[in-house]
Amino acid sequence: MGKKRKSPRMLEEEDKDKAGVAVDFPSNTVDHDPCSFGSQWSIFRVPAHIRQVDEKAYNPRVISIGPFHRNRPALIAMEAQKVRFYKRLITQMSYKDPDERIKTALTKLEARARRCYSEEFDDISAGEFVEMMVLDGCFIVELMRLHHESNQDEEGQFVEEPIFATRWMLPNITRDLLMLENQLPMFVLQEIYNLTTFDKNATPLNKLALLFLEPLRLQKGQYTDIKLNDKGEHHHLLALFHSSFIPSDYHPSRSQRGARWNRQENFPGKLWVHEAKRLWRSGIRFKYNPSNLLNIEFANRELKIPTLFIDECTGPLLRNLLAYEQCNSFAAPYFTCYAIFLSSIIETLEDIEILQDAGIIIQSVDEDEEVVDLINSLTKALVFDMHDMSDCFIAQQIEDINNFCKSWLSKCIFQFSRFDNILSSILPFK
Repeated sequence: MGKKRKSPRMLEEEDKDKAGVAVDFPSNTVDHDPCSFGSQWSIFRVPAHIRQVDEKAYNPRVISIGPFHRNRPALIAMEAQKVRFYKRLITQMSYKDPDERIKTALTKLEARARRCYSEEFDDISAGEFVEMMVLDGCFIVELMRLHHESNQDEEGQFVEEPIFATRWMLPNITRDLLMLENQLPMFVLQEIYNLTTFDKNATPLNKLALLFLEPLRLQKGQYTDIKLNDKGEHHHLLALFHSSFIPSDYHPSRSQRGARWNRQENFPGKLWVHEAKRLWRSGIRFKYNPSNLLNIEFANRELKIPTLFIDECTGPLLRNLLAYEQCNSFAAPYFTCYAIFLSSIIETLEDIEILQDAGIIIQSVDEDEEVVDLINSLTKALVFDMHDMSDCFIAQQIEDINNFCKSWLSKCIFQFSRFDNILSSILPFK
């Protein structure tokens, strides 16, 4: 069991202010203004035309969070674990009647939380909605906190938690917490965190969440210190995870609002650029970029693309990030542009082989055909104006690639490669 968390305040002071929080975190203070950050829809049911491309990618496997998948028979088993985590959490609080304190605080957020969802849920009463927020929110906060304590234990003592000792559970729970339909508003989690944290030097909620979600990073790498110290507001865990891929020190050049591409003049391939094989034969060399996943660079005939690790979680994760951008126009379409770019350069197995040789694609799936099918299915049913340069964060890189392919040098290299291929097919090499 974890250590009992003691409040630095005297119990007499706690009794005087039942509505107060355990510790005041100025940088992450929840704004209770109903017209502020949480007044827009931010948690959506995935539209049917997107869901039908890969139904399973949007459904949680083991745990329901929020109202969309509440009471689904396949997820009921985890409800007992939520209750267990809640009881564990309140027994470590120094308040008098901690159960009432948490429920009172979240009751005040119930109306605001409901407005975050794209559906009304009139069949869920106010009391049921609050109970759902309490159990779901406390489970998430306590799970992330215990996970962090387990990893920080200097004495090497394993935190006694059955979920951590069951090989399949934690990866699946982590996956489920990044489903668009499986979210609680971040301000609900922040309120619970504030009420249950008594150490002013405790790890902030954003950092706690990012460290918990780190195993699902598409690059399988660590966050930068800038990202881990993110003190901004985010709609929910998926939005926070989405923001972690946008480099803080990377400012892609974007065209002026209203600038548009002409498909006939600007798009030589099936989408924005030629496929990898054609680009390679045109004189472009592929290299992996040891940087943020979205940091695509082109200079001196070198196209540098960060490594993408592909395993069974990659498809669902990318699809939910894309669905979030599709449903929320305030979310910059970084992953939409990324998916379109990947679909542009990957068309056949030869394209995958070129990217594999460059260290840009690393996969755990057995068949290359699966990777091609995954990449090309990501853009199905997406609504995006491909001609709007101002909405594409790699517009300059796309123009530079296409301009090079139109150059005299590139055309000479391409013609020579064709001649070389003809010779290699005629002349035997021993």
